[in-house]
Amino acid sequence: TGIEKVLPTLEDLATVIRLLPRSATGQSISNYFSLLTGPCAQGERDGPEHMYVVLVDAGRTGLIGGEFQDMLRCIRCGACMNHCPVYQKIGGHAYGWVYPGPMGSVLTPSYIGVENALDLPQASTLCGECHVVCPVKIPLPDLLRKLREKQFAARMRPGMEYLALALWGFLAQRPALYALATTVAARAMKWMGGSKKLISQLPFAGGWTNTRDMPAPSGKTFRELYRTRKSKTL
Repeated sequence: TGIEKVLPTLEDLATVIRLLPRSATGQSISNYFSLLTGPCAQGERDGPEHMYVVLVDAGRTGLIGGEFQDMLRCIRCGACMNHCPVYQKIGGHAYGWVYPGPMGSVLTPSYIGVENALDLPQASTLCGECHVVCPVKIPLPDLLRKLREKQFAARMRPGMEYLALALWGFLAQRPALYALATTVAARAMKWMGGSKKLISQLPFAGGWTNTRDMPAPSGKTFRELYRTRKSKTL
């Protein structure tokens, strides 16, 4: 077992036994669990003569005292996966290693190196639902952002991504220009990606639209929709 699963007392075990099934499946208690009390004592007729417990490190001690130490609190209940919109769309095998979902997007880069799991920190909308439902309150969105910052600082992301973020930053500092650009983009995407299907792939975003239909928005921006709804409620 992993070293982070070691508990000091049976009282602590009782807490986890109650917490884990409630967070994983909504049950009050697990269908079964095994309690090992060690080798049989002198005079006992049943039980093993010897018992060996293998504690797996596999990079776990490297998290102690670091930015991602909070992940050692994870009890593997899967609540974050059950509420993650990305996991619901792509499933567990797409994460490519032992741990799927939001917890895997943090654990895998932490164990095998962020350079060997470039896509996982990006596999999140940062909606924050994983943090809300986590029974031990691991700040998963914050940890994912830290991994993205590490990738960005080490120039591990594609060059086009840096260009896109620079363009967005330029527009975000100029509200009028930002509003104009989003309005034009929404209209153009509706015209090109709607029923006419004038283009099937977004320029410079082939990694997304090569295997999916190009998104076709309603043709109105969020601001326009908000103003319309607000005017109806007044």
